[in-house]
Amino acid sequence: MSLKVIDFAGIPRDRGRQQGELMRAEIAANADYYLRRFCANGTNLEKVQAETSRWLRLLEKLCPDYVQELRGVAEAAILPPQTVAMLNVRHEIWLRLMARRGTDRSNQVMDGCTSAGLMPEVTAQGETMLAQTIDGQAAVLGTLFVGKLVRSAKPSWLGVFEAGCVGPTAGLNEAGIGLVCNSLISSIDGRSRMVVPFKVRCRSILEAPTFDRAISAIIKTDRSISMNYLIAHADGEIINIETSPEAKRYLYPEDGIVTHANHFEPGGCIASEWERFVPDSPFRSRRFGRHLRSKLGSVDVDHILLGLKDHFSYPGSICCHPSEDTRYPNSTLSAVIMQLNERVLLATDGPPCGAPLERFDLGT
Repeated sequence: MSLKVIDFAGIPRDRGRQQGELMRAEIAANADYYLRRFCANGTNLEKVQAETSRWLRLLEKLCPDYVQELRGVAEAAILPPQTVAMLNVRHEIWLRLMARRGTDRSNQVMDGCTSAGLMPEVTAQGETMLAQTIDGQAAVLGTLFVGKLVRSAKPSWLGVFEAGCVGPTAGLNEAGIGLVCNSLISSIDGRSRMVVPFKVRCRSILEAPTFDRAISAIIKTDRSISMNYLIAHADGEIINIETSPEAKRYLYPEDGIVTHANHFEPGGCIASEWERFVPDSPFRSRRFGRHLRSKLGSVDVDHILLGLKDHFSYPGSICCHPSEDTRYPNSTLSAVIMQLNERVLLATDGPPCGAPLERFDLGT
């Protein structure tokens, strides 16, 4: 399998229609799966729709262009706008519904990921690089795509998207800014007020012309849910920002490398919840870091990819695969490596141990 590619063009509504047409089956599959999953865990369709409608009204006020693109997706995919909005704000909706019900989230796994940022001095070609596994539910394998938008007024960008989403999961732009993310959970997730959602912040980061503007998209307002943002610049700057709804913490490369998984790293003030039910997170980050540091000064794409293929402690491994002993098995949906100086994104369609890296170039 190969990742589908969309060269976005036109006004936001037209760009949305492009995705809706090409990814219609994948969008429908994602929507059906997540709606069923929400309802299987104690809520119902009426509550999901009511929550989604609240978010859609907020998005129309905060980011009308984002909503126009979202509506274009819905039109071409022949789905209600609320259904597509649910896909774009599913993290926030899920945690708010669970918090409202007081649900024990010990078996409510969302998405994982293991990520890394590498400074120029540790890489073979002297370039800034980012890498990650994008982990999620095995049921949505094959529904990611690559989107590219080339324009003159604002930075052009290239990203990996979930089908139906207007905001990317990972990506880079022509200004040399790159982004990868990791899900986090704190005890107050879903209990805070509704503000700019995660996917919209990701889109804003890729549209930022400068590094400080990219960071501002994360820290200038409080957040509804926890998330880890690892941002890098081709000129040799990397910052990892752990965020909860009301707090944030900055982590920087050590020996030219920073890694992260799905827990708040020790030493901060934010109580981490994720590792209560995903105990592999604490060692995935350290293990990936040790692997990368074994070739300091000569880390290349092949060495990074080898670390992303790691199966230690399967199925709770960096390269994640469906496991028969869980109701909602997780899988690595894609492995991503970014060469920011070249504006190149490499990605797999599925777990990297069985899917080849495909090259996507912002310049071509």
